[in-house]
Amino acid sequence: MIFYFTATGNSKFIAERIAAQTGDRLVDIAECVRAGNYSYDLADDEALGFVVPVYFYGIPIIVGDFLRKLNASGKPYSYAVLNCGSTTAGAGGQIRRLFPLDAEFGIVTVDNYVPMYKTASDEEKRARLDKSELAIDEIIRRVKGGTPGVFNDCTGPLPRLVTSAVYPLYKYGRKTGKFTVNGNCTGCGLCKKICPRQVIKIENGSPVWTVLRCETCLGCLHRCPVAAINYGKKSAGNGRYLNPRVKF
Repeated sequence: MIFYFTATGNSKFIAERIAAQTGDRLVDIAECVRAGNYSYDLADDEALGFVVPVYFYGIPIIVGDFLRKLNASGKPYSYAVLNCGSTTAGAGGQIRRLFPLDAEFGIVTVDNYVPMYKTASDEEKRARLDKSELAIDEIIRRVKGGTPGVFNDCTGPLPRLVTSAVYPLYKYGRKTGKFTVNGNCTGCGLCKKICPRQVIKIENGSPVWTVLRCETCLGCLHRCPVAAINYGKKSAGNGRYLNPRVKF
């Protein structure tokens, strides 16, 4: 069984590629949280994987909430695949403190935090995704063999220190007041439908965030079909990103 959390498709891309070779079941963490499903029965020979993005050198809040409540029967080989735009820092340690892991992997994919950075060119995206596919193939080999260990080459220097210094900016930030909606909005409601925390409602044909803080996964921003949603002052000019190798 492979649990994954995705906003722009990078984790889904990795999880689907692993599942295609291992035959494991795919489960969307956001759907689990929405439904309140935290108990799962695993077959004796079934591995348990977590494929998650790295936010501010840590794990998304929703992933931590899920892991705290997860009850998985048996004693499966368990592993986590962390995908990031640069480094994972101490994100793997955050998972291990919540759920025991036999193996940890890291993959650099395509950075898409547009409130701060421009999206990569199409050529750069292809190059990164091609390289990540090779890394996924190596992960598949180790997962099939039940190989224990830390195989994360993208933690960067001083990973625990970096996470402890930067992650609080995410944990105590995530303010929905930074979201704005421009005149392109058609009121289609896709943002409301895909929000992992279901904190968006449509009022007068436009999305409204109903809480002070959300996951800030930016799925609503990237997946808006008319690029009507922005976060902060820079995101409007920094492009949008969806992994071209997956389907939502």
